[in-house]
Amino acid sequence: MPALVVWERLFVAGDDLRISSTLMFLLRLLQICIMIPIIYNLSRLEHDPYIFVEVGCIEYEDNYWMWYRVAVASCFVALLYGIVGAVIEFSIWRISGMGTPTETEVRSRLVPLCKCNMVPMLMIRTLGFAFALFAMLFTEGYCRCVDDQLTNLIDDGSSDRGEAMQHIQSCPSRQKWFYCIRILVFTMACDVFFPTVTFCVVMRKRIRTWYRGIRPTRERSIGDKEKSWQNTCKRCFECSSIMTCYMFGGQKLTAGSYADVAIALVDFLDDEGSLDIVPSDIAAALICLVNVQKQKQIERKNELLQDSVGVFAKNRRFTTNLYKMFRESKASRKESKHTRVQRKLHNRTKSWIHDCALGESIRANIFEEEAKTSISSHKERNEDIETGIDKQQEAAEESTSVVEVVVSPNQVDGGQLSSEVHTESKLDQETEDGEASLVSGYSQTTASVCPQSEPELTELREFLGKRETMAKISFRLIHSNSDSSLQFLPIIPRVLSPQNCFDRLVLGEGARYCSVALAAYSWMLYIWTNMCTGCCELTADTLCGLCTCKPRYCHSSEHIIGDNACGWKQTAVLKTLGISESDFLYANFSNDVGVNPYIILVDRKWKTILLAIRGTLSMEDMISDVTISPTSLEECGERFGFDGEGEYCHNGILAGAKWVYEDLERHGILDNAMKSQEYAGFKLRIIGHSLGAGIAAMLSLMLRQTFPLLRCLAFSPPGCVFSEKTAEDTKEFICSYVLHNDVVPRLSYVALVNLRNDIIEMIVRIKVPKHMIFEAHLFAVEGT
Repeated sequence: MPALVVWERLFVAGDDLRISSTLMFLLRLLQICIMIPIIYNLSRLEHDPYIFVEVGCIEYEDNYWMWYRVAVASCFVALLYGIVGAVIEFSIWRISGMGTPTETEVRSRLVPLCKCNMVPMLMIRTLGFAFALFAMLFTEGYCRCVDDQLTNLIDDGSSDRGEAMQHIQSCPSRQKWFYCIRILVFTMACDVFFPTVTFCVVMRKRIRTWYRGIRPTRERSIGDKEKSWQNTCKRCFECSSIMTCYMFGGQKLTAGSYADVAIALVDFLDDEGSLDIVPSDIAAALICLVNVQKQKQIERKNELLQDSVGVFAKNRRFTTNLYKMFRESKASRKESKHTRVQRKLHNRTKSWIHDCALGESIRANIFEEEAKTSISSHKERNEDIETGIDKQQEAAEESTSVVEVVVSPNQVDGGQLSSEVHTESKLDQETEDGEASLVSGYSQTTASVCPQSEPELTELREFLGKRETMAKISFRLIHSNSDSSLQFLPIIPRVLSPQNCFDRLVLGEGARYCSVALAAYSWMLYIWTNMCTGCCELTADTLCGLCTCKPRYCHSSEHIIGDNACGWKQTAVLKTLGISESDFLYANFSNDVGVNPYIILVDRKWKTILLAIRGTLSMEDMISDVTISPTSLEECGERFGFDGEGEYCHNGILAGAKWVYEDLERHGILDNAMKSQEYAGFKLRIIGHSLGAGIAAMLSLMLRQTFPLLRCLAFSPPGCVFSEKTAEDTKEFICSYVLHNDVVPRLSYVALVNLRNDIIEMIVRIKVPKHMIFEAHLFAVEGT
């Protein structure tokens, strides 16, 4: 920052030349090391020029000596050129390491050095390469001529075999040191190619600038910038599609497909010519930003230890959770090992009994009532706890509109549908067990969890200072939009309780249906997860199906749309979930911008109809991801019976949800299944992952009027699906599962804008050369 200008602006800054100059310097040293044995062996070469004349390969002996002297002189010139080039590269390396990204005056001498390296030195390198290549081919040609002629003379008996073979072996191309010449020619080719490409790029920009200069000047409009970004996106996607053999789509994209992407990029990246940064500046700023945030977390932990009284007074929720953990720690120390073992066995038995009761309650279709009761109970308890907390902290620590749970798909047994419940996952939503709670007829009462006396407060401070206690404390990053400041508020994530019915209900469905969300990715994910046998299994299944004339291979099916000729998409879903074809109701695997594949399945054990929507996999899906502009929900609200006034949704997600809804109406598969006697009493679950999770959430809002008891399970949904009020209104029937530090659920336009502003601020704040930042990050250099 700013970029290096050598006649024209380059895509690198002056302090980015350190890597390229290092590589070129090593290349120069290699050339010098190669030239030394070449010159040494040329000076000791045993000359037999008369052999060339005798066999007719050259006409005069003087020609031989002329080429020999030229070759020796050229080697000395190349050696001198290599030394001069190494000095220039070392100078570039030294100067490029000076200054900071914003202090460029100390690197002003780079421009003449680069110009010298790009024009006169490039010309010398090109001539040297041409001569070295010609000399190598010339020598090999004449040695080949001598070889052929002497071989013919040996066959005719006109020459002594031993003497002829001695002459052949004495030829330079037959000696080992001649390999050094071949290596030298290759290094010189690399030395010429890359600077030539750079020079051509600079000259192309120079010609375009000159051409614009002779045309009438006009200010570049927003439309021109959007068109430029549109063409750039088109070229990038076309190259990516060709390189992947269109395996991930791209063949359906048109020029209009990139219009929304271009608009979004212009809005996000347009700086009106005020910024001049390069990619390495962004990379260095990101590294510094991560380190700064880590340092702030450490400082907050130290402040937490030093000012524990103030924290206890201000953050009542954190104090409550900390004191509860402190009491449990004291109780566990007093408890004997035998008692702990008995308690674990008791909890395990109780958990198994509760699992059985849970399955019965879900099959009895009472999940919705329990969830509503539990959500309202959680909400009331949070309101009681937050009494007395100031408004700023209340807004910062307000519970999200969905329940965030951590569930790993790998924990589902064998990829089959499983009802296993994982109770060690963590919620980022703090709830207190210190108040009376009633969840599905399950009540428990505890005393108020807060320090009651000064000795207890002292013990609590000591407990807070322990390493194992600090390891359990996390910090929530709050970005203030008013003054762009960062705040780290301490929290203690709550471990889900096996005795809490709501926790078990949420995780029970999540653990069972996470594999359904992944199965929507069909054969690509199946082969990825079964690299050794996946392709063979799908091929064998196809061949067996054709030989036995299974209906889905030998007859067209109206309920399977967009599958490939081998039927791998449906087959992969069946194999991933371990279900029969009778449980596969419908699938539309068509894919385009705003058109997302989805499947409809039946879970007979849990009496549930499942609608699973695929996430981002193709180029078309990436276009839908980037069309992030907010779209009003007012029209949708009037049509589907919810309050959409002043509310907005992600444009690409809304378009995908509308397409799925219209396709469901067109074929009527979902309505017929929910109304049929075969599936009487079955519930409806809409499932999705990533982009599919966002579409599932929006589709649930659309179908809520028709199916009031539906629920949506969104695995890692984007963080910008709805505006705040709609997200709050949908938390009763949408449950979001977030995997630890997954970036997608935390991704939104506001978050990207904050990140952009933080990066720009960090670039200005950097006071050391960028190479020191990268070295410290890669090699953990101390003191930087």
